[in-house]
Formats: sequence, C-alpha cells, structure tokens
Amino acid sequence: MSNKMNRRDILAKLGLLGLTPQMVLSSCTKKESLNQRGEAPKSLGLSNKSDRKFLFVFGAMGGASINDSFLAVKNSECDYSETHNTFPDEWVKTVEGTQLRAVDLTTEDIGPLPFPVKSKQSAFLEKHAKEIMVTTMEHSTVSHPLGQKRFLTGNGAWNGRTMQEIIADTYGKGLILPNVNMSSLGFAEAGTDRTLPPEAVAEIISNPTFFTLGLHGYKGISGAPEDDLMNLARSYRGELEKNSKFYQTHASNTRLRRWLDLRSNKQKKIENANLIEKLLFFEESTDLPFSDFGINPTANGSTVRELFPDIGADPLHTQAALAYMLVTQGVSNAVTMGMGMNVTINGNDPSNPLLTNTPTGFDYSHNAHRATQALLWNRTFDIIDRLITLLKKTEYGDGGTIWDNSMILIATEFGRDKTRPKDAEEFPSGHHQNNGVAVISPLVNGGKILGGVDPNTLLTYGYDPKTGASDKNRQMTEKEVFSGLLQALDVDTSPAKLPDMPIMKKG
Repeated sequence: MSNKMNRRDILAKLGLLGLTPQMVLSSCTKKESLNQRGEAPKSLGLSNKSDRKFLFVFGAMGGASINDSFLAVKNSECDYSETHNTFPDEWVKTVEGTQLRAVDLTTEDIGPLPFPVKSKQSAFLEKHAKEIMVTTMEHSTVSHPLGQKRFLTGNGAWNGRTMQEIIADTYGKGLILPNVNMSSLGFAEAGTDRTLPPEAVAEIISNPTFFTLGLHGYKGISGAPEDDLMNLARSYRGELEKNSKFYQTHASNTRLRRWLDLRSNKQKKIENANLIEKLLFFEESTDLPFSDFGINPTANGSTVRELFPDIGADPLHTQAALAYMLVTQGVSNAVTMGMGMNVTINGNDPSNPLLTNTPTGFDYSHNAHRATQALLWNRTFDIIDRLITLLKKTEYGDGGTIWDNSMILIATEFGRDKTRPKDAEEFPSGHHQNNGVAVISPLVNGGKILGGVDPNTLLTYGYDPKTGASDKNRQMTEKEVFSGLLQALDVDTSPAKLPDMPIMKKG
C-alpha cells in the first residue's frame, strides 16, 4: 500500500485526522513518556537572544465571561442572588493568598445538547495562581469581529497595529515567520498600520494539520528532481520572467516586487531551515509513512504528542502543539490560536463522547449560559495548562526556560449579561460590554485582581494604573489594557503616546 502512496495521499490521511470529529486514530497517536530520562526538551532552532519575548494569544470566541471564572460571586455575597448570575458558595473555590476564584460545577447537558459537563477550574487556579493576573475592562462594542479586533489593537491605540504585530516587530527580528495566526474572524484580522514592516504581519494558518507539509516546494514528492536541478530551473525561470511583457510592464509595482521576494528569498529561508521536518509532530506509522518520501518527523514529536495526544483530531490540541513548535524551533514569537465557532466532539470513548466546543463557542451562552461558560473555560484552561507545561520544560537562555519570557493572553470580545430569571439553574445570556481579561505569565503582577466586581450588580470596576488601588467610579478601557500588557512585555509604548500602566508589570 505504502509503495503506491504519494504526498497527496498523506495529505488525505491527515485530512481524515483533521475532519473526523476528534476520533483519534490510535496508529497516529502512540504515546511515549514525557522526559523518560528526566531531560528537558531541547529547543533546536532558537537563538541565544534570551531577551526575546513570546506572546501567545488564545481567542476565547464568543464572549468568555469573567463573572463565570476568576471574578465569580457567591450567592451569600449578593443581595439579589436569585436574579443574578451568582453561584452556590460551595461551587466557588479560592486559593490562599490571592483574590482569584474558580467555579467547579457538573451538569448533565448543555441546554438541548445531551452532553455532560464537568468543570474543575480550581485545578488550574491552584497550579498557576501566582502567575495569573486579571484586569477588569469595559469593551467598546458587543459585535463579535469588531470587538475582537478592537481588543487586539487597543481600539486602534497604536496606529491600528495589533498587539501581535508589535511583539513580532519588537522581538521577532530575524525570525522566518515571527507572527502566526491560527484563529478566525476579528482575532485573525491584520492591523491597519501601513508603516508596519511586512514581516510583522501575521501569516494566516487556516488548518494547522496540513501546514507543515506545505513548507517545501518539492520535498516529499516521489520522483522530484534533485536540489541542483530544481535550483537551476528556478534560476532559469527568473531569467525568463524578466524578458516577459508582463514583468517589463509591472517591474516597479511594489506588490509584484514583494511577491518575487517572497517566492525566492522567503521560500529559500523556509526550505533551508527544513521546517517541513522540524515542525512535523505527527508520528511515523504505516498510515503515515513519511520516511518513504524522504521526510523525517521532528525528534521532539513524542514530547509534544505526550501533552497533546489528540493532535490532528482535536483542533485546539493541533493549534497548541504547532504554536509550541513554531516558538521552540525559532520560527515565531507571536502566535494566535483559539476555539472556533464550530462544534467539536471528543470521541476517544465512542460510548461516551464529550462535547469540546459548542456552536459559536462561548456565544452558545445565548442558549445555555452556565454550562457553556463552564465547559469552555475548563477547556481553555486545559489547553493552556498543557502548553505551559511544555514551555516550562524547554530550555532557553542561560539556565532559563521559554516560559520565563512568555505571556498567554485569553482574549475575548465582550462579556455576558449579569442577570438571570429568578432562581433559574440554567438560562440564556446576551452580550454585555462589561467584563475582564485574564493573563497568565511570569512577567505580570501575578496572583492579582486589578479592579473588582460589585457583588450586587456583578459589574466590574477599575483601578489606579500606578498603584492598583480599586476605583469604583472608573472603568478601564481597551487602550489602557492594551498598553499595560505591552509594557509588561517591556515594549516601549512612548512612540504611540500610550497611557502609563506600571501596575501590570511584575515588580
């Protein structure tokens, strides 16, 4: 069978992994122990520039409500608990030494969807509380795509640049693809600053399962010419094009010049770096006989598969695994991922399939607020925890790890309504501008809630940008949060005249 396969067949095999509702093919997810010899995974491609910063943006699509996670309010704390989105006291967990909260709950279904939910946010909180910072914020819109883009640009705060573009431009010099985006809608939109160097604009990856096999022009194709002959053909193609009427007419066109540069210089960098193999985390098997086509998956693949065993079948496992590989192989330093708007199901146990993403993500709260929020916050924490585990085990700099220089931002576009029908255990919710933002990073003022929540209205309020003192008469803007996060990443925001937000930075 393998003798008759070609690269198209391998793509088809991977397509089965990517399109099946998370029913993992066991032959492609053989597990090996993480760090069996007690060794940290090695970074094969990173430079020694230990001052480089890494930004991971997780798009919590559809209105992740901070009131259903880190700022949850207990029934006993609210005078109107029967009509507000508060929780039984025993469901709300805390960690000593912080004001952060978590909600642990179990339900039998998600509205009309017959899938159980068992959410234990407290496990994530207990593990990462010292590196979690929550800042309250008032969004400027309740539109999905507009809210997403405004959040990532601080509502146009830096000439329309996204946070990822700024980090790629500041710390991504010399990287092949400093800014990679696997999200959608407004979370995937580029900024509007035309003065931004083109290298800092995001490379959009619509399907991370297929991405790696597209990183070489001919490697892996049976019967492809040798390198010398391909290089000769490419060189000859360039000479022929210069004699064409089209080229002579449009030779000065900036878009054409950009395209030719990408096709020659950028393509050469990608192929010379052998990214088709370095980023390939799938396992060699009879179903995926990569070696038959001269392709050898990365040596780090077993480490990645241990933490993300459902790669290929699970969109978030695949995105997070690729995010880790892109950063640790020295390809990127700003990576965006996150849940989409489609239903996904974990079918590892066919007799008990589990829903892992509701239709339209968190926005399924329109149908079943409490279960949707519980499921997807829990899912978000699970993916982030796995990624942090890998980043903490990957060496970088002089005795440090990648995690020491990283920030994970849970991005959302708006909050949810604060009220519910009287005594309703499950209920629908609409969009609400009032919310908060969660960040996990050793670079921020961790273990803190900046601002607070009024227990009788569930509306969040702001704080002093310098001291962090709560201010019930103030709301934090997208621009302020945008600026504070950049400053926590040691970005000089003075060229854009952004507000000073020192309270967000650690120390």
